[in-house]
Amino acid sequence: MKRIVGATLLALFLVALCLQGARWQYDRHEVRHAKNELIRANVQKPSITEPELSTPIQIAWRTIELTGQFDPSNEILVRNRYHDGQYGFGVVTLFTSSSGKRYWVDRGWVKAGADAQTPPDVKVVDSAEVTITARVRVEDIESQISGTVFALPGNDGTTKLTKWDNESSLVTEPIYFDLISASRASLNPDVPTRIPELSDGPHLAYTVQWVLFALMVIFALYLVIREERKLHAENA
Repeated sequence: MKRIVGATLLALFLVALCLQGARWQYDRHEVRHAKNELIRANVQKPSITEPELSTPIQIAWRTIELTGQFDPSNEILVRNRYHDGQYGFGVVTLFTSSSGKRYWVDRGWVKAGADAQTPPDVKVVDSAEVTITARVRVEDIESQISGTVFALPGNDGTTKLTKWDNESSLVTEPIYFDLISASRASLNPDVPTRIPELSDGPHLAYTVQWVLFALMVIFALYLVIREERKLHAENA
């Protein structure tokens, strides 16, 4: 009898743990699915204007037309960017709109130089006024689309916007843009940053796995109880 009680208590604990895991994974699936649907809808909508940037989550991945000036003195090369299997850099340049607000603009991918001593060939910008068409990027929604369950080595949780600001000792708006095109064709990116492949990820499959684990625990408890009753009947 004591064995049955102990096994039952352990089984209840394990089942509760499995169901909690299933619920957590399902919640992650729901959040990611909703964000993906928002992106699919937003990329089809017409361009927005700068005043509409006050609600960043709702306008994530919308296109925007913005007039202002690039700041060639504030440009960052982002390492570990790949295109068609080739190593390169992302080119991120500060942009000040005609309203005076400052944004980081990802101007796309460039191939790395022949060696570590050779800088990549980056399209030169100047401070002349230009109108850009870009895609709105929001850190929060990105983390919920492509985030991982576990902390990665070297990842201290600092967002890329914070890193870019810290590197250049600046304070910018809490969003950034992927450049699509510019009023001067010479500034158009040869390899613009692409919209990510939208996937709901493995969370729904993990939900089913946790439920199956719970059922396995229940089945194991059934086997223990059946064996105990069989031994009890034999000893009676």
